[in-house]
Amino acid sequence: MSDTLEQLHAQAFLDLLGANGELIPLDGFVPDGTDPAKGYVLVYTNVSWPGDGAANAINAQAVTAVAEFNCHCVGLTAAASRAIQAQLRVTVLNKRLTVAGRQSGLIDMTDSLAPSRDETTGTLLMDAVVNYSVITTP
Repeated sequence: MSDTLEQLHAQAFLDLLGANGELIPLDGFVPDGTDPAKGYVLVYTNVSWPGDGAANAINAQAVTAVAEFNCHCVGLTAAASRAIQAQLRVTVLNKRLTVAGRQSGLIDMTDSLAPSRDETTGTLLMDAVVNYSVITTP
């Protein structure tokens, strides 16, 4: 099975994060043994294909993709979470994705939330959520 465009968008974003040696990007799952003291960015990706996209084909087929990245910047303290949030921002804001066969607009920040407490694992973690999006066309 070949990668879908949805997966290619997700992987391009994760690759962009991985190019910053300060970030540990995770694709929707935190593996056992992940050290919360190092902090990480847990990314959930959604790609939609709006019917009224700017680059729809002449036959009205949807070809514009909108990729949204819900990023959880996780650290042991609020300051650590904000530091990861800042590294994320300088890494992706106003950058372009590299997706084969697609042209990427600039990545925009669409929303952000202050760090909040998460004690569901038994260890206090601070989680600052930031949402980014980008439009790609053929």
